Amino acid sequence: MNCYDCHATDGAAVTAVAVCHGCSSGLCPAHLRVTRPELHRPNGVGAAHGHARVRRVWCVTCYAAQASGMPVASAV
Repeated sequence: MNCYDCHATDGAAVTAVAVCHGCSSGLCPAHLRVTRPELHRPNGVGAAHGHARVRRVWCVTCYAAQASGMPVASAV
């Protein structure tokens, strides 16, 4: 799989190393952004337990939308 952004901007065939969490586009290291949100597991009524940091990989477009607070439809 090749990086979608490299192909879209200059037609280059650069190998993808990840897939966007939002739109499932292939991404090279130059075009990916990584976030580490905290995941909460609710435990019935009351406090949430099992807080853990997860890794989410985004393309530049989905990262900008997600960072601005706009909802990003997840492909997962």
